Amino acid sequence: MENPELLSGIPLLIIGIIGLVIAFGALGAPERAGASTGAVRVASAHPGPAEYVRIGIVLGVITAIEVALYYIDLSQNVLISVLIVLSAAKFLLVVLWFMHLKFDSRVFSTLFATGFVLVMLLFVVVLATLDGALV
Repeated sequence: MENPELLSGIPLLIIGIIGLVIAFGALGAPERAGASTGAVRVASAHPGPAEYVRIGIVLGVITAIEVALYYIDLSQNVLISVLIVLSAAKFLLVVLWFMHLKFDSRVFSTLFATGFVLVMLLFVVVLATLDGALV
């Protein structure tokens, strides 16, 4: 690789991907009831309005951290790497709670996580191929 600076963001990206895999693995398979009728019910209840407000506050705090990081004098590679990890965390929160993936079947979680990891790997390959000149 001609530009070793591109490698500085890869460890943070790997940590983010590992975090996503752990988060999706922690979801567990929902308990099934009504097997005789074929109906599937999730044992855990959907969150109430208070939990949605808490998630919204967490998303706001992460966004505030992202904006603050932009104004701190960091190297471009570190800034981009940290912003990608924070954005992945926000994305995960939105997908798990607001899109109800946390309460759906484990099959959907597995399919979504696999697609997300493949897209992130594709992004790293494209970024390395273009020498980081995406903009």
